[in-house]
Amino acid sequence: MKSGDTYRFSLSWPMDTEERILAGEFLDKLGNKKSRFIIQLVCDYLKSHPDAMDTKAAIQFIVSSTSIAGHFADMVRSIIQTELAGKSKPPHPQHATIPEPGEDGAHNIIGDMFGNLDAWNT
Repeated sequence: MKSGDTYRFSLSWPMDTEERILAGEFLDKLGNKKSRFIIQLVCDYLKSHPDAMDTKAAIQFIVSSTSIAGHFADMVRSIIQTELAGKSKPPHPQHATIPEPGEDGAHNIIGDMFGNLDAWNT
């Protein structure tokens, strides 16, 4: 709300989700710098969404109380359940060998796993 030559707003929300608590703690930590932080966020948003300033524009917020890690775990679980539902029993490799810890094979397998994580950085 405009008040003379300044804008004044009051925000409040319940502490009922991890995200809300995290946001509240972060903003509380900012102290008197909250305004500058909020202004920067709004300006960045408006640069990415210039139509938002249109008086006819509808802005929709989708809020999830599930963390990204939790959401990802649910997706993986769903994919695995879907795959297993299509098979009568999980495949059992007859000649698979698992390298002992400390052997080069175990190191290579773990190295490959960590190397594949870079795909998420794009």
